[in-house]
Amino acid sequence: MANRYQHVADDLRRLITTGALAVGERLPAEQELASRTLRKALEVLQSEGLVEKRHGSGNFIRRPGQRITYASDRHEAGRSPIPNVAVSVSLETALVKADARLSLLLAVRAGSPLAEYAFISHQGAAPRSLARVYVPHAVARLGVPDVNESPWGDSVRQLLSGVGVRVMATAERVTARFPTAWEAHTLHISTRAPVLAVERTSIDAGDRVVEAALLVLPGDRTDALFTKRSVTQELEAAG
Repeated sequence: MANRYQHVADDLRRLITTGALAVGERLPAEQELASRTLRKALEVLQSEGLVEKRHGSGNFIRRPGQRITYASDRHEAGRSPIPNVAVSVSLETALVKADARLSLLLAVRAGSPLAEYAFISHQGAAPRSLARVYVPHAVARLGVPDVNESPWGDSVRQLLSGVGVRVMATAERVTARFPTAWEAHTLHISTRAPVLAVERTSIDAGDRVVEAALLVLPGDRTDALFTKRSVTQELEAAG
């Protein structure tokens, strides 16, 4: 037998999908909803992407967003780094020290200085993705990259190329998990809404890690596309 909060979620879902509750319309505040049952119902709808919680403002009907595609072949000749939806990208830079995770990811000592580039993409006012790119100072001391329409921090690689650091191979590990509290706050999603987390490392000809990136993409709005070139294409590229 379904729990009461599931019935409440069904009722709210029906109001949203039929248009009885309009896009952008404010739901009653959680204090007004009054019961733990209704809060659980809101959490269900947040995890399904129908409702977004805006910290300090309340719960709102989420505008259905276009899906965004993260493609592994965007660096190949003739491929566009621009995603399949119109987005704006903001950038913040900082000097940080490698913690345990970053020291392992970048193969540097803990406490080593790193340049951090944090890219946040938006579709309209809604955050769509978060990418944090790290470059060790031992590799290069880079300036501020151009902010283009790619939300994945690809412009950092262009800076590396400009100072003679050539990326020879990139490995990407993709996992599905729940976001941290900070990631959920940044992306305006529930901590119970799954995300795709991409851990990307790039190496040069000497197998030195020259760049690492941590990407977080809302699972309900993201497709990951991984393309492998054929043996013939590999031989042609090598020739």
